[in-house]
This record gives sequence, C-alpha cells and structure tokens, in this order.
Amino acid sequence: MNRLLVLRVAILLLFLSLVSRLYQLQFVLSETNRLRNSSASLSNDYQPVRPQRGEIFAADGKTLLAESMPIFTASIRPSALPPDDDDDRNPGEPRRDEIYAKLGQILDITSTLTISPSGVLDGSPLLKNDLVQGLGADVVAAARPSDGPASAGSWLTLDVPPAKSAMALKIRDVYSNTITLESPIAARVNPQYVSGYQTVVIKRDIPRDVALVLRENSNSLPGVVVERDWRRSYPLSGSIPSLSHLLGYVGQINECELVSQNVARTWMSGLTDSIGHAVKCGILSKQVDPFEMMPRYLDEDRIGKDGIEASYESELRGQLGVNSVVIDAAGQAMDAPKVIDPVSDGNNVVLTIDTAFQKQVEQILQNWIAVADQRRQQFSGVFEYKRKYPPIRSGVAIVTEVKTGRILAMVSLPSYDNNIYVDAARSDELARILAPPAELITDTQQLAVLYNRATRFDYSPGSTLKQFDTVIALKKGVITPETQIYDPGKLLVQNRYNPEIKDAFVNSNSKPNGWIDVRKALEVSSNIFFMSAIGGNTEQVTNLKPEEQTISNPVGIETFKQGLQDFGFGEPTGVRLPNESRGVVPSPAWKSETLHEEFTTGDLYNMAIGEGYMHVTPLQLVMAGAAVANSGKLYVPQIVDRIESSNGELVKQIEPELKRDLQAEAGYDAAFFNVSREGMRLSVTQGANKAARPECSNLQIAGKTGTAEYGQPFVVPDGKGGTKLALRSHAWFVGFAPYDDPQIEVLALVEGSGDMNDGSATITVPAVTQIMQAYFKVNPPAPLPAVCQQDLPPLPQLPGTGTLTNTGTLTNTGTLTNTATPALPSATPVAGVAQPQVAGGALPPMLPGAPLAATPTPTAVPQPQSRRR
Repeated sequence: MNRLLVLRVAILLLFLSLVSRLYQLQFVLSETNRLRNSSASLSNDYQPVRPQRGEIFAADGKTLLAESMPIFTASIRPSALPPDDDDDRNPGEPRRDEIYAKLGQILDITSTLTISPSGVLDGSPLLKNDLVQGLGADVVAAARPSDGPASAGSWLTLDVPPAKSAMALKIRDVYSNTITLESPIAARVNPQYVSGYQTVVIKRDIPRDVALVLRENSNSLPGVVVERDWRRSYPLSGSIPSLSHLLGYVGQINECELVSQNVARTWMSGLTDSIGHAVKCGILSKQVDPFEMMPRYLDEDRIGKDGIEASYESELRGQLGVNSVVIDAAGQAMDAPKVIDPVSDGNNVVLTIDTAFQKQVEQILQNWIAVADQRRQQFSGVFEYKRKYPPIRSGVAIVTEVKTGRILAMVSLPSYDNNIYVDAARSDELARILAPPAELITDTQQLAVLYNRATRFDYSPGSTLKQFDTVIALKKGVITPETQIYDPGKLLVQNRYNPEIKDAFVNSNSKPNGWIDVRKALEVSSNIFFMSAIGGNTEQVTNLKPEEQTISNPVGIETFKQGLQDFGFGEPTGVRLPNESRGVVPSPAWKSETLHEEFTTGDLYNMAIGEGYMHVTPLQLVMAGAAVANSGKLYVPQIVDRIESSNGELVKQIEPELKRDLQAEAGYDAAFFNVSREGMRLSVTQGANKAARPECSNLQIAGKTGTAEYGQPFVVPDGKGGTKLALRSHAWFVGFAPYDDPQIEVLALVEGSGDMNDGSATITVPAVTQIMQAYFKVNPPAPLPAVCQQDLPPLPQLPGTGTLTNTGTLTNTGTLTNTATPALPSATPVAGVAQPQVAGGALPPMLPGAPLAATPTPTAVPQPQSRRR
C-alpha cells in the first residue's frame, strides 16, 4: 500500500514537471522570443516634468503677493498619437479623430460641423433626420449660414455640444462627402511640429475628477497626458493695485524668448538660430552647452513678462525634470517612468515691500491726486482755462531707506489689477486697457496704465535738482557756504545770434532776493542763484552792475554734467526691474548729436534748475536725494530682501549694494552735503512748505520742492485784456526725515498739478509729510495750528487700527472722512484699472488721456523764460 502511494506521488510530480516544462516552452519562451524579436521597436521616451513656479512674498515673508496654485493640465503628446493612415494603425487602435472627439467630450470643448452646400440639408430628409436624432433639434435649428452668396457655394455651420462629439464624428463618417467636422483640438495639435518629448496644452486647470477620468482611460486615449501644472494668482493686487507694477505678470513664452532662453548644443547651431530669428527678434545671444539634454523652456511654457516676475525669472522658474519611459511600437509604456533629471521647483522671492505701508502710500497719493483735480475744476475768472486741462490722474510715490537703498514702497498711478493677465474670465478687461474705446482717449495721449512711472518714465525734475547743484558747486569751489550772489529776480541774457534780443530767465515769482548765500537760495528756491553758480552771471548778462557780476568762472557744463552723473543721473539705477529708463543729462555733444543744435548759456541755465532737456526718473531722483541725506553714499535700489527655497530655507540674502561713495571715490566733502541739508531744512521751517513744518507734522523734515514745465506752450488770458503763453507743470517734493538722523527718503510726484495753487508746496509736500507720518506712526497735532495747511485728507488707516485723522485722535470708525473735500462728479470707469478714492466723495475714474506722462519731445521743452520753483 505504501509502495503504491509512493508510486502515485512520483507519477503526479512527473506529470506536473512535464506540464511546467510544456508551459515554459509554449508560453514563456514564445513571449521571450516575441520580445526579443520586437526589441528593435522598443524605444526610450524622454518626458519633461515642468517645475512649480516659486512664489513672491511681502517683507514679512508670510504675506503672499504671487502664488502658484497647483492644477492639472490636459495635453497631447503628438508623437504618441496613432498614425493618420488606417493601414499604419495597429488592430484595435483608435483613430486620431476618435481621440479628439472623446477628449472634447471629457473636457467640454465644442467642435463645429459644416454642411456644404447648405441646400443639401433641405434636399436630404435622411441627413436632416440623422442630425436631429444625433445632435438635437435645437442644434440643427441654430445652424448658421455662410456670409457668401448662394452662387458661390454657401454652407451651414453647427456648433456641436461636447456631449455629442462622438455622434457628430459618426455622422461625419456616414456623410463624408457633405459634412466636415472641425475640432479645436485637432486645429491646435495638427500644426504643431514639436519634439517627441514635448506636449501641446489643450486645456489648463481641469478639475481633479476630470484628470482622474483621463488617467483611467489612458489606454483608449493614446497620446493624451495629464500634467502637473500651476496657475498664477496675485492675492492682494485687487485691493492694492499698485503692487501690479512691481510684481508684473506671466504669459506664454513666445518664439523670440524660446530662442534666447534655450541653450544651443554647438556654437554653430546657436549662431544659426540667432541669425534665423534676427529679423523678428533682433540680435540674440545664445548660451552654448553641449551637455544640456533638454531645453530649459518648452513651447507651452509661461515666462515672466514684467516686474519681479520677469527680472527674477531665473530664480522663480525652477528647472525642468526629465523622466525616461520605455515604450513599444504602439506607444504603450513597458515599465514605470525612471527619473533621469529630477525636477527642481522654483525658489521664492521675498520683497522689501510691506503691504500695509504700500497700501497707505497708495491711498495718500490717490488722495492728493484727487485734491489736485478738485482744484482744477474750481478755477474761475482769468484762470478758468485750467478747468479745460485733462483730468489729473497720475503720479508717483517712493519710499527708500537712506542707509541701505531698500525700497519700502513704490506706487505708480494709475494702476491696475495684474490678475487680468492670468484670469481668462477677465480678458475683456485686459482688452479694454490695451485697446481702449475711442471715447476714453483724449486728444493728448492715452494714459499708460500698464507702465511703472517710477522707473520707465522720465521727467524734468525742476528745482529738486538744486540740492545737487549746491554740492557740485561747493566741490568745484565756485561758491563757499558764505558766498553771496546777487539775485535781482531775473537775468537778461543777450542773444548771441541777435544782439537786439534779450532772453529773460526769472525766479518762479519774479521776486528779487538781493544778496543771498546758498542756504538762503535753497530756502527761497532762487533760480537766479543757481543759474549764476552753474552758468555764470557775467557772459551776455546785461541787467547786472559790474560789482554784481561775481561768478565769472562757474561750474560749467562739463563739470556740472559729471557731477550729476556722480549722483546717478543719466544712467540706470540698477534696480532689478525691467526696462528702466536712463533719463537725460544734456551736454553740447548730446544736443549736437540729438538735435543738431549748439548748446547755449540758456540751455545751461535751464538745466541748472531742472528744466529744459534735463530728465530724470523718479527712482533716480529719490536715490540721489538719499545720497545727499546720508552724505554721499549712492545705493543701488533694492526691491528684494532674500531668496528662499520652496521649503522656506534661505538661499541668498540680498545685501545693500553701494553703487558709489561720493566722498571716497569722487572727492566730495561731508560738509558739502551738510550745507545742502541745512538749506533744505530752512525751506521747510522758514519757506512755503508749511505742511512739513515741525509744528504741523510732529516730524523733523527737510526736502526740496520742484515745479517742472512740460508739453507745448498754449495761449491764455493775461488778466489785462491780452494773452500770454503758458505751460502746464508737474509738482515734486523730495525729502528725508528725521533731519538729525535721516532714516527714509520720500518722493512724491503729481503730474500736471504744478500750477494748481503752487502744487509742489501744497500738494506734494503734504503728500510726502503724510507718508512719513504713516511710516513713523506719528499723528499730526490736534488741532492743527493756524499757520499750517488745513485742507488735508485724513491719513489712511492701518488694518485693524481704525482711521488716523488730521484732528490728532485715533478713531475706530474704520472709514475715511474728509469734510473739506467736496464730492466730485463721476464718469465711466475703465475696467481693470484701479480707481483712486478720496474721502468725502466719489472720484472720476482715471481715464486715458490725463497729463502727458512720456518724456516731452525736445521741441516741447520750455524756452529760456522759465520761472519754476
């Protein structure tokens, strides 16, 4: 019995062994042979993995200003699509148009079906019935005829609902001689000639459940991939629109950017690429790296287009990753992806901007722009012509640390919400700004909403330049702190080409100041003093007695030009923001080359008081002013504090960068700066700048006003029954505080407000004062002394603190009130453009066509009879 059992077990084991061997021979070896025979058709598919873009934070490192929201994107890899030819497809493999139809149904993409000629629909009841049954009677009823005449062969177009995409394809197949089906997906993919590893984006930001459906149906949708992606958002740009100019925006990369950003494998290929795009893109430099496996940017990538997004693109972008997948001839993956190069997400950028303070500065500037426009509308009598000026809507405010160059706030108005660039639902708002309707454009110039006036536009600085005149003239030795120059209120200069003509160069009010030193000249803003010091008062001057002609060896144009360049004028500040203007420091060579004219004494006089051809950007001016406040250290403006990894680890701390030490490198004595500061202090304590006085501001402020003419002269009544020529003007104030230990330098510019009742002293001075009060958290006196300017809008509130008012008390109403400001009429707003709000009434919107913002053309520069402060 035992022997029989053992025999049976042995027979069973032998049988199992034979079955196992047979399986190996028939199945395993055959499969091995199949794979071996088909190994030539296997290939490695290199697939890019897009990085997550880094985020932008405010100075606290916590407040998000630009974030990347993770999303799913549905894309197609053209190289993985089935062949177009039926003979080349594998059995059971779907057609391309079937893939497009199914994908359109899942992604809710409408296709169009065209019937040609149109008469066939009425002539074929069967076709009409199939369309009604397949697509629905409402779809057929909504068919649109072509615009062409019937004799030319008209057609009908139907919009196919996404849910009917597959049915429309079947109808097309049956009636292929009459019907064509146009898929937006096919239109997007078919023209694309991309590398095998690249994808074509079909739809971004698809819902998670849709992404899961696509992945679960990947076998029936070859070529369709779901990619990790991101959507840019600017959380605070709606409530603080002035952030938009700083942050910029992202957009799809264009052809020229692809050429410049992606490296070349060889020097020759890089040269060929650059030359091939030279007509469209200009001369492009190409980096050469033979070991770069993948391009840095793909066709569907997005890139920073402006602001921080553009200038810190390399830090924010991150680096593409590369995965390798083994695929067979049918495009099916044979194994899990292998990481070749891991994806590296972008770093985060932390700005120097405090959002609460930025919002306060924005509101203060908006308030004073509104005050200026109210004044414009209230002129009457001989000044009634000013009411016809375009609305005052634009200006700049900048706050920088004197001892580091860090930008604490930068506001350019008008502003906008940069979310309109990344939110497809707001495309109409963007179009309204890019191409505003005719009724929103005046006969002057479209208001440039999208540009940062602080860095891209340059202006005549007016008398703000006199603080630098002082230092340059002291260094040259033309004057000492005690030098007296005679100021008769005007200088009459004999025209060198026509001796009978005498050009008049006057003070802002034509008032004579007599013998004054440089401090007094700054206090009263004497044009004559600084014209004499820079350009002399002997050559061609006819209204001075010999003993009054004391400056025969003035600073002169070349020394003056060099001095202004020492302070950073005529060159970019170096701030890491795109498209910074250089400004203009004129000279004989510049005028000859640019205007083909000779440089005259009148040109130098105008240049000395910040008029004529002298142009600066607001950022240049505030940084140069800070160099006076700190005794000669000119810093590169710093807008970014540090770079952090996506995990919050410090990558790089941005340290203050000294551009030029004027004492050590250019021979300026500390005493020169001190004299200039003393004169600017007198302009506040003794001059017309009442709002900044200590008894009015509770601060120790020093600074310099400027009123700079611009545009073309126009004829106005002279009040005596005749006419005269007039020019509009901008209002400036640049100042620092505290006086004994300067911490911040603040600039305010309100375009077109210079002749709004001395706009520099009564608009920009109080604007700067209130910005300083907001920064130092100082309330104005309560009540304001009678000597102080009274028509002040209240200080804007800090979040959660209530409202700072000009009564000196802190109320918790949470609202801004201003009984001194009457309501203004309303007008149609420009969609997407931030509208300034002033307490006490609705403000007209910032319409295109406000005061000219671009650099005036040379022919529009005021003539020698300048009288600016």
